[in-house]
Amino acid sequence: MKKKAMALMLAAAMATGLLACGGSDGGGTSGSATADGASGESEAAASGEDGVYFNERQHLVVAFPTWTGSPVDTEMVTEKVNEILTEKYNIEVEFQISDSGSYKQNMTLALSGGEQIDVMSTLFAGYSTMVNQGYLLDLEEDNIFQDYGQGITEVIGKEYIDACRVDGVLYGVTNTRDYAVGRGCMAIGTEYLEGIGYEIPEGAEEIISITAEELEDIFARLHEKYPNLEVYRPAAVDLVQQTLIDQIGGDNFGVILGDSEELKIVNLFESEEYKNFCKRVYNWNQLGYISKDASTDTTSVVTLIKEGVLMAYGTGGKPGSRAQESVGCGRDMTVFQTREDYVSSSSVASYPWTIPITAADPKASMILMNELYTNAELADLIIYGIEGRHYEITEDGFLDAGAGTNPDDYGTLGWLYPNQFASTVPVGNSADLWEQTEKFNNEARKSPAAGFAFDSTAIATELTAVSNVYSEYQRSLEFGFVDPETVIPEMLEKLNAAGLQKIIAEKQAQLDAWAAAK
Repeated sequence: MKKKAMALMLAAAMATGLLACGGSDGGGTSGSATADGASGESEAAASGEDGVYFNERQHLVVAFPTWTGSPVDTEMVTEKVNEILTEKYNIEVEFQISDSGSYKQNMTLALSGGEQIDVMSTLFAGYSTMVNQGYLLDLEEDNIFQDYGQGITEVIGKEYIDACRVDGVLYGVTNTRDYAVGRGCMAIGTEYLEGIGYEIPEGAEEIISITAEELEDIFARLHEKYPNLEVYRPAAVDLVQQTLIDQIGGDNFGVILGDSEELKIVNLFESEEYKNFCKRVYNWNQLGYISKDASTDTTSVVTLIKEGVLMAYGTGGKPGSRAQESVGCGRDMTVFQTREDYVSSSSVASYPWTIPITAADPKASMILMNELYTNAELADLIIYGIEGRHYEITEDGFLDAGAGTNPDDYGTLGWLYPNQFASTVPVGNSADLWEQTEKFNNEARKSPAAGFAFDSTAIATELTAVSNVYSEYQRSLEFGFVDPETVIPEMLEKLNAAGLQKIIAEKQAQLDAWAAAK
């Protein structure tokens, strides 16, 4: 992150009046601020000298999810955010924060009802779904991205911006994060590893690379030493995290196998990759590693680890994984990896930040988005809260989210924020965490379909039908409660009858057209 260069670029933009624009306040009244057309106390502001770009206060609504909804101190943090934004742009924000389970429904109801939302994350809402439903603006219409999003371009880069285009149209911008994922990762409580006498190899990296056979040996020893504890708890995301597949269109109904360099859509449920995954988890279940109520119990793995009843769970690997898992679980965790680092086709454009069609003033929205991507002070504030109350900065410059007088009263999903790389590195990580993450992204194996976006409109009916069939079998099969040798063929027959082959054919046709256009 070249913060100095970024600041110079933004200063230049201000000096030339590029960010000066008109807009509407929360009540919809129009105002204007131009480089040479203002009077009274607004004149200096309009020129860009004081950084304020609107004569009238712009009230913008920013929507995003967290796991549990709006934190206790959201209003307090919002006030601090608005102190920065009103002084600089005469913009104030209102955060509309939903829990992960209700976010999609809340956003759909709000947008379909014409409610004002000015900047929005599409996590859990579905980027392609929002595009197909016509809820998102073209960010390049009237040149708003080119004129007011200069900082975003520098932060993200053209390649990753273009990856968010749908049929050539830019409806959203990805956030800075780990686009790659270390596949085949397992987080295991360090105290249990010490209990079985496991010794971390000398010179091992933060994530320890092992074979699948070595993981089997560790699990066997854990079960023998701690027979009353659950060794491993499956999760619905484990299929993707523990295998090497590219979910084209974000589902399992037609994928690219991760070890393939071909743009070929295959039936996952006929593949050895899927069979081997299900057989391994089935074997673990037969050996007693998995709780008998795992397929119905909705308790999170983090809670089970904290309660001391679970020893291991699957996760995605990345720089900072060990610190992230340890902080989340409240106890030291060791992370192992058995597969490659991989960038899937949709990982970059999985959940971009967008401007909905109900935005009061798209130009004001873009100015705000640009600030979210470039302002380090806002990054720490919106992700972690207020220094001294929700976190402390250590003597060596790291952010301690467990400190402060009220650390539990605020916190959002740091990896969801527009530019996490602008925030202070949390304690327990290397000072160059963000540089490591960029290197991790660049060096990971990339899907040959990276940047491809699937339009599911033509097979929406079939997708619903196969999804219903899959939901009947997924947890029992992928949590190891039924024999995959007999149940996979049964599920496959029903999936084909529900239209799976039509979905695969449509994905292949669109992928071929995309490749030809490139």
